[in-house]
Amino acid sequence: MVNAPLANSKYLPSSMSELQISLLGIGIVVVLLIYVYGWWRQRGYRQKYQETFKREHVDILYTTPEKDASHNFSQDTYPVSVQMPVMQPTVTQFQAATSAASSTSTVLDEQKSASAVLMESGCALLGDTMDYIIEINLNQPNRVEMLAGLWTKRFDFGHDIMICGLNEESNIWEKVMMESTFRYAAFKLALQLVNRSGAVSEPKLVKFRDIVSSLSTKPADQVIMPEVGIAAARALKLDEFCITVDRIIGLNLLPNNQHPILGTEVAEVCEQHGFVLQADGAFHLLDKRGHTLYSLSSMDSISFQYHTLGQHGVSGVTLLLDVPLTEQPVQRFDQMVEVARKMAKQFKASIVDDHRKMLGEDSLVLIREQITAIETKMTHGNIIPGSAQARRLFS
Repeated sequence: MVNAPLANSKYLPSSMSELQISLLGIGIVVVLLIYVYGWWRQRGYRQKYQETFKREHVDILYTTPEKDASHNFSQDTYPVSVQMPVMQPTVTQFQAATSAASSTSTVLDEQKSASAVLMESGCALLGDTMDYIIEINLNQPNRVEMLAGLWTKRFDFGHDIMICGLNEESNIWEKVMMESTFRYAAFKLALQLVNRSGAVSEPKLVKFRDIVSSLSTKPADQVIMPEVGIAAARALKLDEFCITVDRIIGLNLLPNNQHPILGTEVAEVCEQHGFVLQADGAFHLLDKRGHTLYSLSSMDSISFQYHTLGQHGVSGVTLLLDVPLTEQPVQRFDQMVEVARKMAKQFKASIVDDHRKMLGEDSLVLIREQITAIETKMTHGNIIPGSAQARRLFS
């Protein structure tokens, strides 16, 4: 049997060396090509941006936006976060201003600080019109542990309970949390009489009164408890008023071709008009305080979520205006109609009512008149639409 000749080991190293040299040469060429291409692209970008920055642009920080004469909307319609430039005064100007205002600035600052604490705490919102309030004046200041019996049952009433305490150190009424380490000279325990679920019942008012009356066992403490029957009657009257003004206005946008609107398309259009997606699955237009001016949801009761926007479409969308919760609801409605018209063009849709019938100018005028009547009635009832009190009642 004849064996096949083996490769000559004398020539093997030479062949491998030539292969390595070839691969190395190819690698060097590739690297050079990549470097040259990157240099060429970077040069192009530099030329592009140099030309861009040589042009003169209007700086929005130093110009006044032109007003649209056809509308009269407030400046907080679209939330804009802009850091305005700070003009530093000279030392002389600063010293002059400081010496002139030093006698009054401290007093004003203290008053503003106390007012801010009071308003932000929510205690300033309490009143006999909307709340059943029991006040406990303590003979000796005490901590919030004495209220544990009420705290554990605060969700049994179906209405909000607010606890305010007169801080022993600051002598200011403040909203009390169970984690508080302060001592309080008095407490106000308030059960809200009305919310969107209706008026609190008299049995629940009795239960609230009995629980609170058991919190203080010291005879020297003064407990002021209003009549439950009167509070129950007041709750019913307030609830009747709220029912007459509790309106949510909807404008439906229905595609003319009856094709679904993709979630991504809804998100893109909403972003163009300043809406942001919220946890409730709807897009909201917010004011500078984070309150909703009006919102956009699907007509199919499908919640919009970022991770599913591209997975389904909706048969239409609805712009919603919650009248009692909106400041200046008439103006907001005018704005919402204008946005609805713009969105209708973008979605190639029509503005329709709940019965999917076209909403003409006459219908929009009638809706506007209803909103005007509601705003007037609420104002005369000392409940301003969109105010903190209105937000409590219509929560």
